[in-house]
Amino acid sequence: MKTIVKQNIPNMIAYLIGILIAAFGVSMMKKSGLGLGPLGVAAQELQMIMVKIFPFFTFGMASAVHTYLMFFVILIVNKNFKSIFIVISIFLINATVDLFDLVILKDLVIRDSLGEAILGHSIGFITYSFGSTWIILSKLPGLVIEEFTFSMMKLTKSKNYMLMRVIVSYGAFILAIGYSFFTLSGLASVTVLSFVQGFAFGPVIGWMVKLTKKYNLHVRFRLVRSTT
Repeated sequence: MKTIVKQNIPNMIAYLIGILIAAFGVSMMKKSGLGLGPLGVAAQELQMIMVKIFPFFTFGMASAVHTYLMFFVILIVNKNFKSIFIVISIFLINATVDLFDLVILKDLVIRDSLGEAILGHSIGFITYSFGSTWIILSKLPGLVIEEFTFSMMKLTKSKNYMLMRVIVSYGAFILAIGYSFFTLSGLASVTVLSFVQGFAFGPVIGWMVKLTKKYNLHVRFRLVRSTT
């Protein structure tokens, strides 16, 4: 048992680093005010509903509601109770997003100018994608949307990750639209970038994973244990 744990320490480090980087990216995009991806938009709309009832209800909590629902689908599709470890990932990523948003970057303001907002959002987009890449490469329970995408690929027998990632992402807009009837926000949280990100995240993350594997960077940095 100790040997197994020791062998997987590099993967665990890659996983934790990925969680931190991805959470930082979400917080930066949120603070830029230029819009989150489809799942982020759905979480914002749900938060607007729940905060009226529970003032302490955070963006991370709203996001967790959706990810736990996706987790149950993953569990059913995979028929593998090892997937229950994804619960750890759900807690870590959403708690870490709230940590950055409400504590570490609480006083950060990046909306003073359009250029500043674009820069902040770009940094967030890149770091989220980069963090997601390391989580996937760690081979440990990853970001739930990625695991959910893989489950949908299994269910539909599709081998096209990028296409399925886009389909899953845009599906979240249906949730956001439903919530907007209760918030009467007029989908104010949806921006042009929200639609762009719904398409862009899958290809960018897929490209980063391929690039990292091509140059064997995950093994060179000893962040992921080599299987050769």
